[in-house]
Amino acid sequence: MVLEMRRALEALKENDLQGYRKLFDASYEEVYCRSILVIRQEDQVIEFVKDFFIELFKTLKEAGEAESHEKWFWYQYYQKMRRQYHKLLANQSSSPAEGGTLADVLGNFPLLHRIMLVMRYQDNFTAGEISAIFGLDEEKISSELNKMEKALPSLTKEPIEDSEGYLDNWKLLLLGASRQVADGCSFGWVDRIYAEAAFAAGVTGTSAAKKKDTFEYFVADVDVEPEKPKKKVVPIVEEEPEDEEYEEEEDEDEDLDGDEEEEYDDDGEEDDDDRYDWDLEDDGKRMVIIGIVLALVIVVIVGFAAFRLLNKEDDSEKKPSRTEQDEDEAPLLIKGDDNSESEEAPEEAPEENPEETPEEEPEEEPSSDGVVMEVIPQSMNVRSEPNTDSTIVTKVKAGDKVEVLEDPSQEWVSVRCVDQDGKEGYVKSEYLKATE
Repeated sequence: MVLEMRRALEALKENDLQGYRKLFDASYEEVYCRSILVIRQEDQVIEFVKDFFIELFKTLKEAGEAESHEKWFWYQYYQKMRRQYHKLLANQSSSPAEGGTLADVLGNFPLLHRIMLVMRYQDNFTAGEISAIFGLDEEKISSELNKMEKALPSLTKEPIEDSEGYLDNWKLLLLGASRQVADGCSFGWVDRIYAEAAFAAGVTGTSAAKKKDTFEYFVADVDVEPEKPKKKVVPIVEEEPEDEEYEEEEDEDEDLDGDEEEEYDDDGEEDDDDRYDWDLEDDGKRMVIIGIVLALVIVVIVGFAAFRLLNKEDDSEKKPSRTEQDEDEAPLLIKGDDNSESEEAPEEAPEENPEETPEEEPEEEPSSDGVVMEVIPQSMNVRSEPNTDSTIVTKVKAGDKVEVLEDPSQEWVSVRCVDQDGKEGYVKSEYLKATE
């Protein structure tokens, strides 16, 4: 999202309104997941997300002065939540959470405590920063966070769906809860919410087309200028000596008196015609020279190819004669007066060159540089391309081992399924964890 923030701000500096859509596409999923964990009601979440992006689009140009664009983004998000806190509190359901999913674990806490948990463990806000936004005592916030940290083991005693590996601390639990929320949402409202938010914020113009999450898309440098086409080189042909003589005649004519100049002017049209004829002759000579050069190049290429072909034929003819000669000489080496020596010869051959035996051993397969990691979700698709629109190569389940072939810090990584006959594809790195 940091890269998309930078791209959006650069686009806005150039009055390109597509920057708004780029930022929206990069952030709406994270905004939705955090809002579900805090607010919990789907209809209220979608309305809150729309209102947040309306205000964000109006103030987006201010992000250029911030030291951290991502920190500025989430600061605006929680400022919006602070302004609507009493409205959200009034619409909260009084019924307790069922506790069937990781997200329901947060439902056991009040609204303000859920906000503090998400701010602290998902967006790394300190107690002082939380205090500055909500106007609460910093020591009180630290005390409440410590209480919730200690209460976590008691909240996770009962079985929770797809909770393996996420119950050690709040940071892992919130990460797993966000993934469950994202997997369970179809996001069919995305285009409608963006259109309404952009219209309300006064953003007009053509929206940016969605780009696939390819590696080139994220790494491409927007500051690189396109290459300019190279100019065609025109071959230079030396001027003929007649041109120099023609120039000398012109210089002599300039020294003539007025009467002679008038006569010379009368003949000017003929001189122009002669000059045009010279240009045509020069063009013709250039074409002849170019044709000769091309012909020589073709002859050299054909000759070299024929030479290589003849050498191959000679080699093929020499090889059979060589083998026949070896066959003729072979009996001479085997025949001898002493039969015992000929019988012992094959047995002594491997003892004479003991150093050559290691060459016959099979070569060890090169070790892979990939990192073996473990699948976290109960079931996960392995896709042919690094995006959710590509075809499914295979499926892996929780606990399966995969070999990561790329940097595991990327969002999409190439993996080889160890338990699926070595099938290769792409998965999101956030669904993998290191093997114990």
